[in-house]
Amino acid sequence: MSSVQYIAKPIVTARDAIASHVRWKITLLMAVRMAEPLSARATHSIEHPEECSIRQWLMGKYTLHLRRAPEYLAVLDRHTEFHREMQSIARLINQGAYAAAEHLLESDAGFQDASNAFANAIMALDRVPAARLAS
Repeated sequence: MSSVQYIAKPIVTARDAIASHVRWKITLLMAVRMAEPLSARATHSIEHPEECSIRQWLMGKYTLHLRRAPEYLAVLDRHTEFHREMQSIARLINQGAYAAAEHLLESDAGFQDASNAFANAIMALDRVPAARLAS
Protein backbone atom coordinates (compact mmCIF):
# COMPACT_ATOMS: atom_id res chain seq x y z
CA MET A 1 0.00 0.00 0.00
CA SER A 2 1.45 3.37 -0.94
CA SER A 3 1.20 6.17 1.55
CA VAL A 4 -0.35 9.47 0.65
CA GLN A 5 1.67 12.52 1.59
CA TYR A 6 -0.07 14.76 4.10
CA ILE A 7 -0.39 18.33 2.91
CA ALA A 8 -1.67 20.79 5.47
CA LYS A 9 -4.09 23.49 4.42
CA PRO A 10 -2.14 26.76 4.24
CA ILE A 11 -2.67 29.18 7.07
CA VAL A 12 -3.86 32.55 5.82
CA THR A 13 -5.78 33.95 8.80
CA ALA A 14 -5.56 34.06 12.57
CA ARG A 15 -8.52 31.66 12.66
CA ASP A 16 -6.53 29.16 10.57
CA ALA A 17 -3.60 29.56 12.98
CA ILE A 18 -5.84 28.85 15.98
CA ALA A 19 -7.23 25.75 14.24
CA SER A 20 -3.70 24.49 13.56
CA HIS A 21 -2.75 25.17 17.17
CA VAL A 22 -5.74 23.16 18.41
CA ARG A 23 -4.84 20.28 16.06
CA TRP A 24 -1.40 20.09 17.69
CA LYS A 25 -2.95 19.85 21.13
CA ILE A 26 -5.23 17.06 19.89
CA THR A 27 -2.30 15.27 18.22
CA LEU A 28 -0.36 15.17 21.48
CA LEU A 29 -3.37 14.11 23.52
CA MET A 30 -4.28 11.33 21.08
CA ALA A 31 -0.72 9.98 21.09
CA VAL A 32 -0.78 9.85 24.89
CA ARG A 33 -4.26 8.31 25.13
CA MET A 34 -3.52 5.71 22.45
CA ALA A 35 -0.04 5.07 23.90
CA GLU A 36 1.57 5.47 20.49
CA PRO A 37 4.64 7.45 19.47
CA LEU A 38 4.29 10.49 17.28
CA SER A 39 4.92 10.15 13.57
CA ALA A 40 8.30 11.17 12.21
CA ARG A 41 6.61 14.10 10.44
CA ALA A 42 4.93 15.32 13.64
CA THR A 43 8.13 14.94 15.64
CA HIS A 44 10.09 16.88 13.04
CA SER A 45 7.52 19.69 12.98
CA ILE A 46 7.59 19.98 16.75
CA GLU A 47 11.39 19.98 16.87
CA HIS A 48 11.69 22.62 14.11
CA PRO A 49 9.43 25.57 14.94
CA GLU A 50 10.95 27.54 12.08
CA GLU A 51 9.31 25.07 9.67
CA CYS A 52 5.94 25.09 11.42
CA SER A 53 2.98 26.21 9.28
CA ILE A 54 2.04 28.81 11.88
CA ARG A 55 5.56 30.23 11.81
CA GLN A 56 5.43 30.26 8.01
CA TRP A 57 2.20 32.26 8.22
CA LEU A 58 3.77 34.67 10.71
CA MET A 59 6.77 35.19 8.44
CA GLY A 60 4.72 35.27 5.21
CA LYS A 61 2.87 37.84 3.19
CA TYR A 62 -0.33 37.60 5.24
CA THR A 63 1.22 39.32 8.25
CA LEU A 64 3.48 41.87 6.54
CA HIS A 65 1.22 44.72 7.64
CA LEU A 66 1.51 43.60 11.29
CA ARG A 67 5.29 43.47 11.64
CA ARG A 68 5.54 46.82 13.45
CA ALA A 69 2.92 45.91 16.05
CA PRO A 70 4.13 44.79 19.49
CA GLU A 71 1.49 42.06 19.29
CA TYR A 72 3.42 40.57 16.38
CA LEU A 73 6.60 40.18 18.43
CA ALA A 74 4.56 38.77 21.29
CA VAL A 75 2.98 36.08 19.11
CA LEU A 76 6.44 35.08 17.79
CA ASP A 77 7.68 34.67 21.37
CA ARG A 78 4.58 32.71 22.43
CA HIS A 79 4.99 30.43 19.41
CA THR A 80 8.54 29.59 20.45
CA GLU A 81 7.43 28.93 24.03
CA PHE A 82 4.62 26.66 22.85
CA HIS A 83 7.04 24.62 20.74
CA ARG A 84 9.41 24.33 23.70
CA GLU A 85 6.59 22.84 25.79
CA MET A 86 5.54 20.53 22.94
CA GLN A 87 9.13 19.34 22.56
CA SER A 88 9.24 18.20 26.19
CA ILE A 89 5.99 16.31 25.81
CA ALA A 90 6.95 14.82 22.43
CA ARG A 91 10.19 13.46 23.89
CA LEU A 92 8.26 11.73 26.67
CA ILE A 93 5.71 10.34 24.23
CA ASN A 94 8.40 8.99 21.91
CA GLN A 95 10.21 7.42 24.89
CA GLY A 96 7.00 5.63 25.88
CA ALA A 97 6.54 7.70 29.06
CA TYR A 98 2.86 8.30 28.35
CA ALA A 99 1.76 8.96 31.92
CA ALA A 100 4.45 11.61 32.38
CA ALA A 101 3.53 13.18 29.03
CA GLU A 102 -0.14 13.24 29.99
CA HIS A 103 0.71 14.86 33.31
CA LEU A 104 2.55 17.66 31.47
CA LEU A 105 -0.31 18.04 28.99
CA GLU A 106 -2.91 18.38 31.72
CA SER A 107 -1.06 20.39 34.34
CA ASP A 108 -2.13 24.02 34.68
CA ALA A 109 1.44 25.26 34.40
CA GLY A 110 3.82 24.77 31.52
CA PHE A 111 2.01 23.43 28.49
CA GLN A 112 -1.45 24.78 29.30
CA ASP A 113 -0.05 28.22 30.15
CA ALA A 114 2.03 28.31 26.95
CA SER A 115 -0.90 27.08 24.89
CA ASN A 116 -3.32 29.65 26.29
CA ALA A 117 -0.78 32.46 26.00
CA PHE A 118 -0.10 31.55 22.38
CA ALA A 119 -3.80 31.37 21.46
CA ASN A 120 -4.43 34.69 23.20
CA ALA A 121 -1.47 36.27 21.38
CA ILE A 122 -2.84 35.11 18.02
CA MET A 123 -6.23 36.60 18.84
CA ALA A 124 -4.62 39.86 20.02
CA LEU A 125 -2.67 40.05 16.77
CA ASP A 126 -5.90 39.58 14.84
CA ARG A 127 -7.46 42.52 16.69
CA VAL A 128 -4.70 45.02 15.86
CA PRO A 129 -6.53 47.95 14.27
CA ALA A 130 -5.33 48.83 10.78
CA ALA A 131 -5.48 52.54 11.66
CA ARG A 132 -2.86 52.07 14.37
CA LEU A 133 -0.49 50.43 11.93
CA ALA A 134 -0.84 53.17 9.33
CA SER A 135 0.78 55.78 11.58
